[in-house]
Amino acid sequence: MTEFKDHDASTQEEAERAIKKVREQLGRINSLDAVYGSVNLVNLAHRDDHVERARSIVGRWLARMQTFRPGHDAPAKAFARVNTATPPATRAKESSKDCLVYETVLELASALRAAGTTAPIVFLSSNLNEYLVDRKHLKPEIAAEFSPLKVEYAQNMGLARHLLGL
Repeated sequence: MTEFKDHDASTQEEAERAIKKVREQLGRINSLDAVYGSVNLVNLAHRDDHVERARSIVGRWLARMQTFRPGHDAPAKAFARVNTATPPATRAKESSKDCLVYETVLELASALRAAGTTAPIVFLSSNLNEYLVDRKHLKPEIAAEFSPLKVEYAQNMGLARHLLGL
C-alpha cells in the first residue's frame, strides 16, 4: 500500500500527460490528413475521462483490499537479497523496497498455499528488468521460488486478469 500511495498521484499525472500528447499528435495527423482531402477525423473524446475511470476501478479494488503484514524476518531477507544482488535485486539499482515487496509476496503465497488455497496467485509488476530475462521468461532464481508456490508473474493488468481467469 505504501508503494501505491507513493506513486498514485504521479501515475495519474503521467497518464494524463500521455493522453494529452497522443491527442496533440492525433491533431497534427488529422490536420495533415485534411490537406490530402480526408474528411474523416480520428476522435479520442471517449478517452477524456480515462484516468478518472481507471482510478475509480482502482478505488474499488482498494476498498476490498486486505492488509498483510510480513513476519519480522522479511526485512532481513530483503536486505540479504540486496546485498547479494539476488533477483529482483540488481547491483545497478537500489531495490530494497522491491525486495521487501517480493519477500512479502513469497510469505503470503506460502501462507495461502499452506492454508489450502488452490486459486491462482498472480504477482503483478511492471518492473520487467527485475523479474524477466530478455523481457520474456522469469529469471531462474524467481522461477525457482514461484514454481513450488504456483505463483504466476504478470507484467500488466491484462495478463494478470487472464492468469486469474477473470
